Amino acid sequence: MKDRWNFKLSAPAIVACNILISVLAHLIIVMPFVPSMAIMVAAVVIILIMDRYGAVNEIFDSYIAHKKVAVVSGAVCLVVIPISLTSQNYAAQIACTAVVYMIACLGLNFQMGSTDMTNFAPAAFMGLGAYGVGVAVKHFHVSPWVGVLIGVAAAVAFGFVIGLPTLKTKGYYLSLVTMAIQLAFTQIIYITPFLGGQGGLTDLASSGGRFTLFGLSLYKRYTVAGIRFAPQIPYLIFCGVVLVLLTYVAMRVYFTKSGLSLNTIAQDEIAANCMGIHVSKQKLFAFVIGGVFCSIAGSLYAGLDAYVGPDTYNFSKSLMLICMVILGGMDNSIGIIVGTFLLTVISEKLRDVGDFQQLVYGAILVIMLIVRPNGIIPKRVRNYCAVTGRTIQKNVLKAAKAKAGKPAGDKG
Repeated sequence: MKDRWNFKLSAPAIVACNILISVLAHLIIVMPFVPSMAIMVAAVVIILIMDRYGAVNEIFDSYIAHKKVAVVSGAVCLVVIPISLTSQNYAAQIACTAVVYMIACLGLNFQMGSTDMTNFAPAAFMGLGAYGVGVAVKHFHVSPWVGVLIGVAAAVAFGFVIGLPTLKTKGYYLSLVTMAIQLAFTQIIYITPFLGGQGGLTDLASSGGRFTLFGLSLYKRYTVAGIRFAPQIPYLIFCGVVLVLLTYVAMRVYFTKSGLSLNTIAQDEIAANCMGIHVSKQKLFAFVIGGVFCSIAGSLYAGLDAYVGPDTYNFSKSLMLICMVILGGMDNSIGIIVGTFLLTVISEKLRDVGDFQQLVYGAILVIMLIVRPNGIIPKRVRNYCAVTGRTIQKNVLKAAKAKAGKPAGDKG
């Protein structure tokens, strides 16, 4: 039996850990390909060694025990990272792209990680959000925020359209259905002039496609205290806030009855049905909420590039998102964020090697799937008491009083 490390962190240690993570993220983004890859490989190796001896789980428990310190210090680091990029336009673009993909992968995880439904159409859901913004700005001449709402509504409807015919399918059959839907989505865009056809919707910036908040443009080169920032910096901060909020939502769903139901369906649908779980309803829930996350990511991506085209949301993009979820660790929000960040940076840095980009990218994935098939940070066992701050006795007492028809706060 392997020894386990005692790796409990105090509050100051958590602050130092957040600072270290921020520094590493900054270096990975701004440094050239070779040193950036070296830092990523070293970080992954250290994580795997720590996880082998149980240190990763203890670090997670330490963060839960010091939630307030972790959240406050993490929020400060979230603001400092964009500021540290200053005038580095390309690095800021990579960071924005990574954050957008993280949001999409969190949505895809509801299907792949929680429910074990392989969805080959996440890029189609992203496309709905992106084209919602594009159509709203280009054709209806309204705010891109209206386009976000259009994309979310379309994603909800599309989630039902996909979910209803696939309720009776699973495994390879479900994969084939979603694959066909992704290919059909791309073809529909190609043959629809209203959506720009093969050329897409271009020059959205001149049509008011950039997001604004309280009258301030989120994509603009600002000068503060004599420091001239890259135009992506305000947008990166905004996308980071959206990522934090949606990560919180994803984690809360994970610790609810719905999250547990999705995992039960992933293990055995028949057993889940026998336990009283409405399998069809929960599958539809996974498709819809995952589609909403991807739609929001697509809307943000449209605001970043000021362009929406079919080649941006094709089958290759879906495969890339699936690889990010698998690499990071399915059904673990933090693992998915880590895996998405690493693969996004790798794919961008590999542009320097030209024709060998796909070869190197594929080799990295094959090696990781052989060495670590469960992902860099695999899913953890739920700890309801630590997260909710309740003891088992309190939960039992609350359930007993609710069953007896008494208010939870009644001590009589």
